[in-house]
Amino acid sequence: MKADVYSFGVLILEVVSGRASANANWGGMQKLLLERAWELYQEGKLLELVDPALEDFPEKEVIKYMKVAFFCTQATASRRPMMSQVVDMLSRDIRLNDEQLTSPGFFHDSTGLTSSNKKSSETGTSHQMSSVPVSITHITPR
Repeated sequence: MKADVYSFGVLILEVVSGRASANANWGGMQKLLLERAWELYQEGKLLELVDPALEDFPEKEVIKYMKVAFFCTQATASRRPMMSQVVDMLSRDIRLNDEQLTSPGFFHDSTGLTSSNKKSSETGTSHQMSSVPVSITHITPR
């Protein structure tokens, strides 16, 4: 399912950044991890997302993982790769075509975090917003 691919993309970003997706605080700004990662990608500063605890890491490979995450989280589900393609991208030396990347799909959740792709009543401007179906499993002990 494409929702699973989306979730896997977010998981990649969580592992690389060392932060939970919904609990990201970026210099006083409450933003989703995916939203901040996309901003850094557009600014050419993607390595700023990497967890500082990762002292010595292969930069080229980590950037590749983050780009795969962006392919997995594209707003249009039909543009997302199948999981078998994701495995190929991660396990083989495949050149990823950045020109095919489109912006990720953000969503508004119950924590109050919002994406930059929402309608702002204060400015009167309208932006595209996409919604991604999500399933949450709560594990409780017996």
